[in-house]
Amino acid sequence: MGKFLKILVIVAIAAGIGVAISKMVETKQRFLAMTEDEQRAFLADKLGDKVPEEKLAEIQDAVIGAVSGMKA
Repeated sequence: MGKFLKILVIVAIAAGIGVAISKMVETKQRFLAMTEDEQRAFLADKLGDKVPEEKLAEIQDAVIGAVSGMKA
C-alpha cells in the first residue's frame, strides 16, 4: 500500500507541474499576441499596486523592448 501512495503522490505532483507549465505558456502566447498598449495595460494590472508609478513605466519599457526582440 505504501508504494501505491508514493506513486500516486508523484503522479499528482507531475500533473500539477504540467498544468502550471501549460498555463504559463498560454499566458506567454496571449501576451505576445497583444498590441503594445494592451501589453502595458496587462503589466499595469499585474504590477500596478506592487511598484511605484515611475518603476512601472521602466518595467513596461524593458518588458516590451524584450518582447519586441522576441517577435522579430
